[in-house]
Amino acid sequence: MSGGHAESLIKNIIGDIVRECVVRGHAVSETLVAFMVKAVVLDPRNGFNVDRILTKQDVQKLKELCLDKLMEKCSPSLDTIKMQVYFDLNYTSRRKCLCLK
Repeated sequence: MSGGHAESLIKNIIGDIVRECVVRGHAVSETLVAFMVKAVVLDPRNGFNVDRILTKQDVQKLKELCLDKLMEKCSPSLDTIKMQVYFDLNYTSRRKCLCLK
């Protein structure tokens, strides 16, 4: 799979998850979903192999796992990921600005 095709597939997966979250009554950012997709793929318990092409079944499994995690209520792990996203979006840009001075 070419890099451009893989990137397009991941963007489509993220968009599908964001839309499904909205249908289920939860507004989420693309950034949060991207973090979740990465976390799910990299977790060895989920059985994804980053060195091979995702099958249709892999894509469906990835979407379902991400949706399950994003819909959890009272989830410390989801709250932690949300804090990581917030930190990454806010603190990183400040640090870049401070380095430029």
